[in-house]
Amino acid sequence: MARNCIRAVFFFFIIFISISALVTGCSKEPAKRFNANELQTYPTSASRGASSPSPRIAQSPESFVLDPNRPQPGQFWEVLVNNFIVILDASGSKYLPYSGKVKLRVAKDVVRRLNQKTPERPLVGGLRRYGYEAGAWSVRTALLYGMEPYSRPEYGSSIDIVRWAGGKSPLELAIDKASDDFQSCDGYLALVVVSDGKVYDSDPIEAAKRIKRRYGDRICIYTCLVGNLPYGKELMERVAKAGECGYAITADQLVPDNVMGDWAYDIFHRTTRAKPAPEPEAPPRVPRGPNPCELLNEALRMKVQFDLNKWYIRPEYFNGLNRIAQLMIECPVARVEIQGHTCNIWTEKYNLKLSDMRATEVMNYLVKRGVEANRFLVRGFGLTMPTASNKTDQGREANRRAEFVRID
Repeated sequence: MARNCIRAVFFFFIIFISISALVTGCSKEPAKRFNANELQTYPTSASRGASSPSPRIAQSPESFVLDPNRPQPGQFWEVLVNNFIVILDASGSKYLPYSGKVKLRVAKDVVRRLNQKTPERPLVGGLRRYGYEAGAWSVRTALLYGMEPYSRPEYGSSIDIVRWAGGKSPLELAIDKASDDFQSCDGYLALVVVSDGKVYDSDPIEAAKRIKRRYGDRICIYTCLVGNLPYGKELMERVAKAGECGYAITADQLVPDNVMGDWAYDIFHRTTRAKPAPEPEAPPRVPRGPNPCELLNEALRMKVQFDLNKWYIRPEYFNGLNRIAQLMIECPVARVEIQGHTCNIWTEKYNLKLSDMRATEVMNYLVKRGVEANRFLVRGFGLTMPTASNKTDQGREANRRAEFVRID
């Protein structure tokens, strides 16, 4: 009897454990598989009315696949820039020609194309021109559009009405005014300057530093150079650098449509798709050695002196002649006339022969050291061309000589 009771208790215990396990398993939710398509992006500042910069968002589900060629962490995160101002240079130099057009037209074409590449999301935009009073303009800089919700057609109309303002270039004033234009904006900011960089009466670099201090990490500065002025290029690069983010580019680099699209994307997402690669450093200048032909001219100033009634070369002249030979080898275009001379001792006929022998001996010395014989002309002048008086021993000694003249 007791044994049967134990078996019954054990049987009911097994049944209880099984039912409990079944109930517990049914109460749990099935494991949910990760689905990148269900990721939620943050709302932009325009949609949520936030006063702080828009948070970073993911570009797309595919962005979460690591690219082995670009494994930088966080590369798929971007910033949404919803506020921008373009400063357009309409000063005097913009009436000068460039690439078959006046510079102002080139600059306006850049801004028009940028206008066509802006992202399809709520933006706040501004367009400010600068230039001194001229024609219908009454101020040195004016806000032609904004700051207001961006409309591509209305912004395009504002670009169209920009006319040449003339005068000098108050870019510093325009940047300071743009700084005030931004004061009512929330979120991230982009300042775009389109100019030839020809500035005389202002310091736009300091203005760029001021706007950077005012808005900090919220603002980036992008510049576009119209033209090819070297100092203008340097100034535009320094203005962009003062923003600590953004970069400088040229209108010529923006001619391809895909580059313009990348530039617009960079401005409104803080990426660097169109950022020009750094220019390669110029190779160090290797100091050029002295020109052997010029050195030869100096070496040929020497004179070879001879003893009375002799034509052999004294050892003291060997080094000088060796140098002439080497320089003539290094300067293969040079041809030289060797002129022989004598004093007035002995007859004129004898001295003419002696002078020729002296010049020939010098030529033979140089030929033996590697100079082609056809590069020499040998002439004897006898006693007809003294360099000193033949009335003294010193004068007669000076006249017994051979001299060199370049004839190439």
